[in-house]
Amino acid sequence: MLVASVVTMVAFLAWLTVARLPWFTGVVLVALTLVAVASITLAAVQPRAVVEARLLLFLGVAATLLVAGEMQRRRLGDTGDDDRAGRRWPYRIAVGLALFVALGCIPVAAWDFNDEGFVPAVQELGRLPDGLAVRSAGGYSECGTGRCAVAYPLVGRADESAEQVSRRMWKHLVSNGWPAPDAGRSCRPAGWLLDTRETCVEISTAEDGARLTLEGGRPFPRYAHARSQEVSRLR
Repeated sequence: MLVASVVTMVAFLAWLTVARLPWFTGVVLVALTLVAVASITLAAVQPRAVVEARLLLFLGVAATLLVAGEMQRRRLGDTGDDDRAGRRWPYRIAVGLALFVALGCIPVAAWDFNDEGFVPAVQELGRLPDGLAVRSAGGYSECGTGRCAVAYPLVGRADESAEQVSRRMWKHLVSNGWPAPDAGRSCRPAGWLLDTRETCVEISTAEDGARLTLEGGRPFPRYAHARSQEVSRLR
């Protein structure tokens, strides 16, 4: 929300340097506000669409300023030779920066971090049921080719076995939108369209208790392919 508010305000201030119709300036403000609201709403409705929400914000701002500038020019029959011509640089910089971020920075960044691993946060699991806890003090993390993992002890009530703790945790995760576990493992997309990485949960049990492992990075087929290539090079 903060980024959307700042970008919208900067874009509106840039528009004021070329604005010549007071009533039309109000229309531009409303249009920029709608772009910001659409970006915030997208991220709220689809939490994994953070990258796409930013793309919508900057692309929407650039399009709004360009369309508004062209509409004002046509309405006034402006040839660009008026006394405001030398004051249009903030407007042009704002449009140029918004297009650069939307069409350059965001796609390149998305392409780059899609091959990078990340350590998922425990908060992604949602609020745990009563009696279940993840002991972060006993966790450890590691990263490999395009994938990172962090493991924590998973504890339940004093009278619960590791298997019971595991079943309760899986029930909680499935109720919060995670796919049903397959061989003690469940994965779902970390992003939406541009962010193609995934987050995985694995729960293992042993005599000393249950252990929760979170992994983040490339989807497993891509990860396995990259890992095999790395092993081949090392040989």
